Amino acid sequence: MPTFTADQLKNLGFGIFKAAGASDEEAEMVSQHLVNANLAGHDSHGVIRITAYVTMIKVGYKPYGYLCKIVPGSQIEIVRETETTALIDGHWGFGQVIAAKAMEIAIEKARKNGIGAVGVLHCNHIGRVGEYSMMAAEQGMIGISMCNSGRLVAPFGSMDRIMSTNPIAVAIPSGSKRPFLLDMATSVHAEGKVRVRRNRGESLPDGWLIDKEGTPSNNPEDLYAGGALLPLGRDIGYKGFGLAMIVDLLGGALTGHGCTSGEEYVGGNGTFMMAIKIDNFVDQEKFRSRVDELIRNVKNSRKAPDVEEILIPGEPEINSREERLAEGIFVSDKTWEDIKKTAKELEVDAEKLIK
Repeated sequence: MPTFTADQLKNLGFGIFKAAGASDEEAEMVSQHLVNANLAGHDSHGVIRITAYVTMIKVGYKPYGYLCKIVPGSQIEIVRETETTALIDGHWGFGQVIAAKAMEIAIEKARKNGIGAVGVLHCNHIGRVGEYSMMAAEQGMIGISMCNSGRLVAPFGSMDRIMSTNPIAVAIPSGSKRPFLLDMATSVHAEGKVRVRRNRGESLPDGWLIDKEGTPSNNPEDLYAGGALLPLGRDIGYKGFGLAMIVDLLGGALTGHGCTSGEEYVGGNGTFMMAIKIDNFVDQEKFRSRVDELIRNVKNSRKAPDVEEILIPGEPEINSREERLAEGIFVSDKTWEDIKKTAKELEVDAEKLIK
């Protein structure tokens, strides 16, 4: 598998998206977001998405029975607004551009009024949701992000694809340089994790997937042949399923984008975000010291056998970023071939872009 630097992959994405019709700002933002996901160890939301995004720009992409199309240059419209809330229509532009704007609005409202909540409809794939929550944490606030998506997950006790992976992310600043960041799908794993393993020719662990007949499967292809991911928790999957319903209701029902299984839903991500100003509740430094104390107590607790270190949510991503900035980001052979093919179709020299 080839290995690239972050700058090489960013240049690659920028050049391809520009050739596909994106503006400089859109190409810059989307390519940086994808590379950030790779750096964080979430290859499922990284440059593996380039080919699908270009297809969505050119002709549309129909992964879950809905035709999803990215419209470069779409203008974001605020359709409802109060001092603390906003509902924005993305008009099917790049999801990363729309979602970043939504969190910027939430942060500004929180800065003025203590809290900001923003709903988004008509929005394409926003990528890794944790990045938006971190935007708030970097401003000394608590950030919450979540979204629904296409039908891929069977509800607890069902064999049918009804729900989405419905990710949720919460970022909380600490006194150290490492904030708390919980960034998770409400299914056992995100769909992109299955795609990565398929591209690498790997099988899935037990408990991830059922085929279209409801039989447990380890074959990634079964997901794309009508199978379903399982909710987080396996034997107690009703917990992940419950969280998934909350995300669907906030991201889909509240925003008007539509719940995944509803008639209004036509693809993309119904998104809900919040920013909370800590200072309106408690002194910022006191709060951060309490966060540090909790993290310290958890990390210093007795370790289970064979456990070298207790990691706090967000630490694996930070560790991965440090490692990949130093050693490079590996990309599967299939993903690299797909990207080169996409670039060639756009009359772009992929090899030149990474030099």
